[in-house]
Amino acid sequence: MRKKRDAIREALENLTADELKFKLKLGSVQLRQGFRNVPRGALGPLDAVDLTDKLVAFYCEDYYAAELTAVVLLDVGMQEKAARLQGAA
Repeated sequence: MRKKRDAIREALENLTADELKFKLKLGSVQLRQGFRNVPRGALGPLDAVDLTDKLVAFYCEDYYAAELTAVVLLDVGMQEKAARLQGAA
């Protein structure tokens, strides 16, 4: 069975630099109670691998990181990537 971390990384690693701007949405997306947004300054310089690590650190690999990533991808119009992530995670 594939780890959710790998599914998140795969969903993010083929995004263009413009598409990676989806991380700005991480600062405004509605989160579950008990979670906080990743500080915007911490997201700016991150590539897909580092962003995956940050998401997993903040939102727990097996709990919320993959679900939140899919929600944000849907919110920015990347339905196919979100669906693939939801199917893999």
